[in-house]
Amino acid sequence: MIWRCLLRLSSVHKPVIRKLCTETQNVQRGESLRHNMGDRVTWDSFYSGPISADSSHFDWFFGYHFLRNFLLSITHDLALEGYGGPALRVLDVGCGTSDVGLGLYRDSPLPVQISCIDYSAPAVLAMNNLLIRGEPISPRHPDSSLEYIQGDVTNLHDIKSASVDLVLDKGTSDCLLRSGRGVAQLMVRESLRVLQPSGRFVQLTDEDPDARLPFLEDAGTGPAVALHDLGDNNGISYYAYIVTKSSHSGQQENTRENIQ
Repeated sequence: MIWRCLLRLSSVHKPVIRKLCTETQNVQRGESLRHNMGDRVTWDSFYSGPISADSSHFDWFFGYHFLRNFLLSITHDLALEGYGGPALRVLDVGCGTSDVGLGLYRDSPLPVQISCIDYSAPAVLAMNNLLIRGEPISPRHPDSSLEYIQGDVTNLHDIKSASVDLVLDKGTSDCLLRSGRGVAQLMVRESLRVLQPSGRFVQLTDEDPDARLPFLEDAGTGPAVALHDLGDNNGISYYAYIVTKSSHSGQQENTRENIQ
């Protein structure tokens, strides 16, 4: 593929050729993933190579910049309500090589203890290599920490129940749904298990409320799910579905609220 690109673009400067060839390869890899999202081998293969010539990150839907204000707002709200520890504990499930954890670690004025988990060993290795060998990243708060660990998001056995303040799921349920609703529901239930009372479980997706709200309710969140419209990115609408641990365990009425 690289040599065919070079032949066809022989009159173009070499840096442009490399960029165009890389973009073509990434489109093809993306199409392969689209049809094999529930396959672990496919993800390992995807993350074993460089995502692009000029980036260490691959983000479904959007990257940290699109989410920055939303994430800082929700962590601020949790802090005002009083969280259980010296640092706000954040769990990013199915992180891949996303820059969301890194961005929050760098920008949060509050102390955050961020654990990013993925079952793809190459993805976790790539992010740990970035932390060790890449440009130094300094947290805004000196007590903040960041780690990348390999694990199964449908079985978070190494994480204690009621120990996490915020669980982030950016597109992970969407991928697991390709393997069946049961697998995706296991991930939701594990996320709720590790969440402490008053903590938040946040799903970030492009799936419409008519489809996602029934899925979440069936998975055990209960009917009280807050819907936040994140806006458009490249012409696609995105949403945040927010479950508060205390509300999902205590309310019985079907009250779906919208956050403006």
